[in-house]
Amino acid sequence: MTEYELEDLVTSTSLASVESFGMYVTVLASYMVVAYLAGRRLTKLQAATASTLFVVASALAAYTSASYHFRVVQWVDALELMNPNKYYGAQPFVGYWMGGIMGLGILASLLFMWQVRHPQSDSSLS
Repeated sequence: MTEYELEDLVTSTSLASVESFGMYVTVLASYMVVAYLAGRRLTKLQAATASTLFVVASALAAYTSASYHFRVVQWVDALELMNPNKYYGAQPFVGYWMGGIMGLGILASLLFMWQVRHPQSDSSLS
C-alpha cells in the first residue's frame, strides 16, 4: 500500500469516526428532548423501551466512533514508519477518552430521565 493510499484511509476513517460521534450526539439529544418533554407522561413500559433503545443506539455509535479512532491510530503508526519525518498525531488515549466521555453521557442521560420521572417533592432542591 502506498503512502497516499494509507493517508486516504486515515482521512476517510477519521471522518467516519466523526460521523459516528455525530450519530451518538443525535441519539443522545433526541433522548434528552423526549425525557424533558414527555418523560413524566410515559408509562413504565414506554420509558423502559425508550431507554433501552437509547442505550443500544448510543452505545453502538460510541463503540463505532472509538473503534474507528483505534483503526486510525494503527494506520498512522504504519504511515509514520513509512515516513519517519512526518508526524500525524493520532494517539490511542484519545479513543479511550472518547469512549469514557460518551459512556458518561449515556449514564447522565439515563439519570436525567430518572430525575424527570421521579421529581423531588422539595422544590428547594431544583
